[in-house]
Amino acid sequence: MSKVCRIFGGFLPGRLWGLGIALVLAAMIALTPSARAEGRWALVLGVADYADDRIPDLKNTINDARTISSSLNNMGFRVYYLENATKTQLDDTIRQIGAEQAESELGLFFFAGHGLQLEGVNYALPADISPTDDNFLAEQGISINQMIQDLSNIGTENLVVILDSCRNSPFEGRQSFGTGLALTDAPRNTIIAYSTAPGAVALDGAGANSPYSAVLASVLDGPEQDIRDVLRLVRARVRLATQGMQTPWYVDNSKDTIVIQARDPVELDTSIAPSVLDQVSLHVTHWKTIANSSDPRDFERFAELFPQTELTDVALRQLQLLGGQNQPSFPLMNLGVPDPNPEVPGGLGALITECDILATGVGSVLGLVEPVPHDLVNTRAALRACIAAVSDDPSNPRLLGLLARVLRLENRFDEAMVYMTRAAELGDPSAYGGLAEIYRLGLGVPVDHARAAAAVRTGAMQGAAPMRMMMGLYYREGWGVPQSFNEARRWMEIAAMSGFSSALTALGDMYRRGQGVEEDFARSVSYYEKAAALGSSDAMNNIGMAYMRGQGVPEDTRQGILWLSRASDEGNPYAAFHLGRAFLTGWGVERNPDQAVAYFRLSAQRNYLGAYTYLGDTLAADTASLAEAYANYIIAREAAVLKDTIETIKEHNEIVAKIDEISARMTAEQKAEGEKIAADWIDQFGLLDFNLVHE
Repeated sequence: MSKVCRIFGGFLPGRLWGLGIALVLAAMIALTPSARAEGRWALVLGVADYADDRIPDLKNTINDARTISSSLNNMGFRVYYLENATKTQLDDTIRQIGAEQAESELGLFFFAGHGLQLEGVNYALPADISPTDDNFLAEQGISINQMIQDLSNIGTENLVVILDSCRNSPFEGRQSFGTGLALTDAPRNTIIAYSTAPGAVALDGAGANSPYSAVLASVLDGPEQDIRDVLRLVRARVRLATQGMQTPWYVDNSKDTIVIQARDPVELDTSIAPSVLDQVSLHVTHWKTIANSSDPRDFERFAELFPQTELTDVALRQLQLLGGQNQPSFPLMNLGVPDPNPEVPGGLGALITECDILATGVGSVLGLVEPVPHDLVNTRAALRACIAAVSDDPSNPRLLGLLARVLRLENRFDEAMVYMTRAAELGDPSAYGGLAEIYRLGLGVPVDHARAAAAVRTGAMQGAAPMRMMMGLYYREGWGVPQSFNEARRWMEIAAMSGFSSALTALGDMYRRGQGVEEDFARSVSYYEKAAALGSSDAMNNIGMAYMRGQGVPEDTRQGILWLSRASDEGNPYAAFHLGRAFLTGWGVERNPDQAVAYFRLSAQRNYLGAYTYLGDTLAADTASLAEAYANYIIAREAAVLKDTIETIKEHNEIVAKIDEISARMTAEQKAEGEKIAADWIDQFGLLDFNLVHE
């Protein structure tokens, strides 16, 4: 569960593994097609250890700073890296940048550490800050506004500021005011990016990174793209992964195109046959992962892992080119892999790897650590870690499955299928689920529902509760098997025997809806209660609605609102929608239309189709709001396409009918306006691809 990050109660958990560095062979960032950037620098500051005992140390912000530094180095930046720096050290580094980077074309400042606002001014906290009098923050803190001014004075043509920091004030008095960072106007030629919306707090996330830095590192490793596209994609993925509870933001006052482009892959020796890269083997997978790296450590590691392959000499040659003065100025990430316990040979400390920490999936049968949702996997770091882990233990089904998962997230489907198949054959039932979704969705292969269902069945017969639940889902929806609610229920029942909360919730739904069984509200509530005890927010929402309606329990709106509020606090989209209905009508609470709209928008932000549709219905009653109503219907329609279940197919058809009805009342101009509103919203925030959330 993601929790609100509190400055005196822990920080965004684990961070990343180190990535690429120092560039010699021209990774590029271009400001315009006609003006390639010659000078690109980045000032990266990570603070984890605070000298004053009243300010809690942060466990993993250093890892965020290290990984973003590596990514930026690979993009052609000259990185000035500071770790646990004092304000004086920061000032000295800014002066160094001024002396070395005057009149440069692009500069970037990234901060990971404690940050807050006071009276509309945003501050980053250096390692040596010490609360004294009422003015200590202004005197000792790092004013982001002033830093932007100082960096602009260097003469940099464009400046990008990225702030990934926890934003609750730990201080009393004047310094206690202000939740989140303040929205400040970006000066000319400046982009300011926040890891969450201004005035809001960031979430803890899961795995080895803050949600923002994990996604940013992965997106930076993508194709040529404008920095705004990077920030928009990061915003969409973080918002979706946190169920709308964290929405990154940025303010743009630069008119230039700022294109990020990784350098060209290493040129292979002509004696190496092109077919080498067509094969799927671990050393080729590794090579494809590092081919455009500018970090000499990548090629050094390749030569260590694969000392006798057709690509080893190429790696050694690249290592020579990148060596010497281009050695990284900062270490790789420290993921906190436990030390082996000498008293327990083969204990968990000897089994858990960096690959586990970075790539374990939700619902993984063989998982040994906290899982990382798919949108928050730092794929670049995870690939390196998992390749190394599989190299050390090539017959380990858990590690092969994790490598396959990351390759799938990177859209390297051919390779993913090879490692998934190997993992499944060696005993990882979850790998069959990955294979099934590749065939069901046609990811790099023709759609084949029958083959997908066969893979699910094989995994289910191996006893894995998630796979048995998935088998039930396939029968419920009729994916590659005859649709049968009775057969779906049987599979879900044996999954529920293992205490699998999703199966318990699904069984409750079947008894509530009378799908293949007699309608039985009391029995549905008993299943929901068991699932809620295991942390299912869907079950909490359903218990709340049972109390609101008096279905299976005595009607008690007070209990209903409490359960719905608990579920909404867990990020549940349906609970937020039902709370909106309650506040709109005064159902168990005092009527409050403004609060109702806020809950509806929260539910829509979490991609509940009913909330988009409901907002459209509400707005459609006002002639002046037809364009906005039309936009909400379009968003609902596009989201429904991405969730191919029975219920959503029905919802999709209903939405299309609503669009047809409202279109008849609209002018061409209103339609164009609504289409633009919807397109802009989808571009900024993205739609949840429900098909990817199968774990």
